[in-house]
Amino acid sequence: MSIITISRGCFSHGKEVAEKLGSMLGYKVLSRETLIEEANQVYHVPEKDLIKSIHDAPSVLERLTRGREQYLSYIQAMLLQHAKNDNLIYHGHGSHFLLPNISHVLNVRIIADMADRIAFMQQTQSISEKEAMRHITSEDANRARWAHYLYKIDITDPHFYDMIININKINIEDASQMICHAAQRDSFRVTPESSQAVTDLAVGSRVKAAIENTCKRDLKVTVTASKGNVHIRAETQSIRKTGYTNPKTAEYVKDTMKQEIADEIAGAIAGIPDIKSVVYEVVPPSYS
Repeated sequence: MSIITISRGCFSHGKEVAEKLGSMLGYKVLSRETLIEEANQVYHVPEKDLIKSIHDAPSVLERLTRGREQYLSYIQAMLLQHAKNDNLIYHGHGSHFLLPNISHVLNVRIIADMADRIAFMQQTQSISEKEAMRHITSEDANRARWAHYLYKIDITDPHFYDMIININKINIEDASQMICHAAQRDSFRVTPESSQAVTDLAVGSRVKAAIENTCKRDLKVTVTASKGNVHIRAETQSIRKTGYTNPKTAEYVKDTMKQEIADEIAGAIAGIPDIKSVVYEVVPPSYS
């Protein structure tokens, strides 16, 4: 039992490898498109916005409002609900970042020569070589900017993967066999600790997604969970000070806002399973 993530550039045959693996292992194969559909149904966010969150590099405005990160949290929450059941293959952009630090997750990167990617895109979409190259180059650049903004890393860095397979030298069948063999090794077997780590991530991600989806305030939310014990840190925006604001009034506003935010968060996460206790850490607004 394990989880396999397939990271790849567009038209690098990652989908084909994932589907072949699913057939070999009897694992559920999950794509980012499925997660987007599920997040749309649960969180009622337009699919186009969810697609942008896991595809395009954020704009300056989105960096200020954190809208892209909010949508990404919905997608991660959906993925982790599936991950709790193990026996999963997920292929999609940023797949290995959405399941961090889980010992029974095998992270695979599929690479292919540009010429092969262009030919594959031409074959599937009947476009010119120039158009295919333009699309693939643009897509690669978008994904690189996306990963750098969210995680400050180079998505092509081999240190983030357990296996890197050049699909031009190894065909889909052989590549799938290699991954299948690795996934069944003891190094990637589920342990009580790794299973608990997935559960903790799933609870934390679902809590974070619920807060960001329900609370109307502009909050920076960090959530950690350990065996059902959840810690929520919510940071608020600063408040512009006026000449009429005295220290006593300022403290009253802060305390009132802290309680209101805690109450909003409690309402947002009510009913989420596997929560035993919650600690709220609301950082009050500062005056600018």
